[in-house]
Amino acid sequence: MVKTLEKPAAKTVNFRVGSLEVLMASTKEQLHAAQRLRYKVFCLEMGAKASKEMKAARRDFDEFDELCDHMLVIDHEKNGKVVGAYRMLRRSKLPKGRKFYTQGEYDISRALKYFKGEVMELGRSCVDRAYRTRSTMQLLWRAIGEYVALHNVELMFGCASFPGYRYRIHATHLAYLYHYHLAPIEFRPVARKIRRRRKPMNLIDKYHLDKRECLTTLPPLIKGYLRLGGYVGDGAFKDKAYNTTDVCIVLKTDQIADNYATRYGTKEKD
Repeated sequence: MVKTLEKPAAKTVNFRVGSLEVLMASTKEQLHAAQRLRYKVFCLEMGAKASKEMKAARRDFDEFDELCDHMLVIDHEKNGKVVGAYRMLRRSKLPKGRKFYTQGEYDISRALKYFKGEVMELGRSCVDRAYRTRSTMQLLWRAIGEYVALHNVELMFGCASFPGYRYRIHATHLAYLYHYHLAPIEFRPVARKIRRRRKPMNLIDKYHLDKRECLTTLPPLIKGYLRLGGYVGDGAFKDKAYNTTDVCIVLKTDQIADNYATRYGTKEKD
């Protein structure tokens, strides 16, 4: 018997392009498939540290999964194999007294106060290596755009990563983000000072940066956020558990609505 998730989304996103379909997880089996993909990408490929329980189950999971909506990309030519995943947590679904995952690394209190309506955390983005193409990412971004519209989300935020926690190897990119994409002060996240894990981003003077080269060579996910009008918070964060150097991304949806529509096809062009 297939078990359904305890709190499925009241509104859903679902569409298909070719053999790939985007849908919201509605069963435990689908959630577990997404967690297995996360384990494959984060732990086996990127070197994240897995707990004994994760290793035994071969799934990446945490206490936030039960609160989130999980967006999946499945391939019907591979018997419905999950090849992409994203998870979303809206403020309206966050139980009283609980915090967002991002708050473990960043102080986002300014953003939570500045935006009075619905805000949403994006996280655990991963795509199977064989499907890391422009078309797969377009599907995910189109789906996120539809989800934002369904739930009237005003702000999206979350941690995005560079591979490896030795942050100085990312000095050029971190400095570029700091000098050219720092969030406005009124809703700017700030990296938390936890056991020397907060690291400066302003490591190189802006006049020594090649803006075009920096943007071109950014990780695809971070580049995608910026192209949709995203900003970054102040400070990088060393995540040794996941072997990454993190930055905090914030995106105002009123600024990116047209970009979603034209770049990812959520409405007809004029």
